[in-house]
Amino acid sequence: MSKQANTAVAAKTTYEGTVITRAMARAGNNPHLKGHVHEILTKDAMNLKNALSGQHTELTKSTTAKVVDLVTTKGGKIVGRIQMKDTLSPSGINKLVRQVADGKYRTTKLVGTEETTKLANAAFKKAGLSKRMVSSGTSSNTTTTLAQRAGASGSGTLGSAVGQAAKSGGAVGAAVGAGIEVVSGIVDLANGKRDAGEVTVAVAKAGAKGYATGAAASAAATASGAAVASGLAAVGATGALATTVAFAVPLTIAIGAGYLVSEIFGGLFD
Repeated sequence: MSKQANTAVAAKTTYEGTVITRAMARAGNNPHLKGHVHEILTKDAMNLKNALSGQHTELTKSTTAKVVDLVTTKGGKIVGRIQMKDTLSPSGINKLVRQVADGKYRTTKLVGTEETTKLANAAFKKAGLSKRMVSSGTSSNTTTTLAQRAGASGSGTLGSAVGQAAKSGGAVGAAVGAGIEVVSGIVDLANGKRDAGEVTVAVAKAGAKGYATGAAASAAATASGAAVASGLAAVGATGALATTVAFAVPLTIAIGAGYLVSEIFGGLFD
């Protein structure tokens, strides 16, 4: 089952790489890249959700938009304007409350990370404001981790980002590994090939192996991505070649790390 877990984590790492490269293409070497990462993640999620509705969401042309970050259209007409927020600091939340009180986002939908939404809505309620923020479904931990992978030093610490990446990748690997084993176990139970105890042990083992594989791959991608970004910046590398290197190297290292850990795990416990 480790092959499937590896594949899932590789797919996750690949997509995250596209988000990072698009954010960097939009914002350049921005120390606070996580906001741009959040915008792209949300845009992608909205377009996937609305694929059959005729609605399409795009980033605004300005990378420093003050009121609208995303615009949703349908049939050539604007049907939604969104301002994205990814801030956890008391000063950032207080500033947002003042802006809402002044009517800045009166006709704009506020969408924040899970953590930002919770903080902002509590502050709006306390201030007696009716405006509410909607969660994008993305954690600030995720945006910070991807920004750190791109070498954005202004977004948290690299150590924290690597830890969060390991946790996230491990969850994906465990879910895939255990999920596949559950399906296989149900079939074997129905056919009388294994009993419930054997299936339970197999599911637990597959989940643990998937977690180890995913955690190693994701942590390696984040750490190596930050190192590559730092190296490219040090030599002044830019353009298509730099983008390709920044995308390909972390992915290659992630796949290798996941495979190695999977093999070690298999050798010890299989």
